[in-house]
Amino acid sequence: MNYLKLPLAAFGIAAVSMVGGTALEAAKLTVMTSLNRNHDQVVAYFDLMHTPMNKANGAVTLKYKGGPEITPNRKQGAALKRGVIDVKFGPSGYDIGLNTCARLIALSTQPQSVIRKNGGWDVMQKCWGEKMNARILAHPFYNSGNFHIYLTEPPKKSKKTGLDLKGFKMRSTALYHSFFKAMGATPINISPGDVYTSLERGLVRGLAWPEGGIHRYGWTKYIKYRIGPGFWRSSTMAVVNLDSYKKLTKKERDYLDAWGLKFEKKSTPYMRALADKDNAKVFADGVKVVDLQGEYGRAFTRTVMNSTWENARKKMPKKYFDDLKKYLLK
Repeated sequence: MNYLKLPLAAFGIAAVSMVGGTALEAAKLTVMTSLNRNHDQVVAYFDLMHTPMNKANGAVTLKYKGGPEITPNRKQGAALKRGVIDVKFGPSGYDIGLNTCARLIALSTQPQSVIRKNGGWDVMQKCWGEKMNARILAHPFYNSGNFHIYLTEPPKKSKKTGLDLKGFKMRSTALYHSFFKAMGATPINISPGDVYTSLERGLVRGLAWPEGGIHRYGWTKYIKYRIGPGFWRSSTMAVVNLDSYKKLTKKERDYLDAWGLKFEKKSTPYMRALADKDNAKVFADGVKVVDLQGEYGRAFTRTVMNSTWENARKKMPKKYFDDLKKYLLK
């Protein structure tokens, strides 16, 4: 092409197109989920953040790379830390080996809106940055459901720990180990995708799990009792690699943070509705609710909370433990 023969207006149009094309192109971040695509929490993430954010054609778009079928959930935290993926969505309990602060997130009793303002959010961001090279975008599902223990056989009560699990092998993650041991059980690390087979073969006689997603996995063929009182809140988070975040422009960072906050706010009623639907199917399959009452219920709650806090105290830097306990508990 002979550029010398082009009119000056053409140069202006070409320049605007090239500059505009660069400026308007959205930053692209890769995403991986620690739970399967059809899990209720992942469904909520896609419906409230991933899909509408991409449809908005804004400053940042998200590309889904897959879930634990691509990278095991316990290895995704390391992949995020190294920058192999940009964003990870899933339970922070899988990252305890990298980030000891993750031990305390599910134990929070303060509303997330309070934690963002009372200093707790700043402490969490500092710990995730130091331990995982990450920034937290959202900690969703506050008060949208509790954890429960699910058993294949009738529960035995204990005045000391609420529930007697002596001789039981239980599907677990590091987050549950301390209270399972306090109740006399042997905890075994098993990925969600392998729980069905473990129940089928009698390798485990139960598990701890938050409300939601149970019926879809088919576990109700084997689990017959849901033990309460319910405890904790979800430890699930959306986090972004800190290097990837810092490479974004301020406009892009603000946009990503805003979507994280929007997801966080909308997630509770949305997830509560999904959990209610799942619970209805679980109970229709014959799973019986056993809520421990009186001294047994108090002993159960005390065992779950105290053993987990004490275990975290032994394994966490004091500066983080003291601050998070102050900010996360009412």
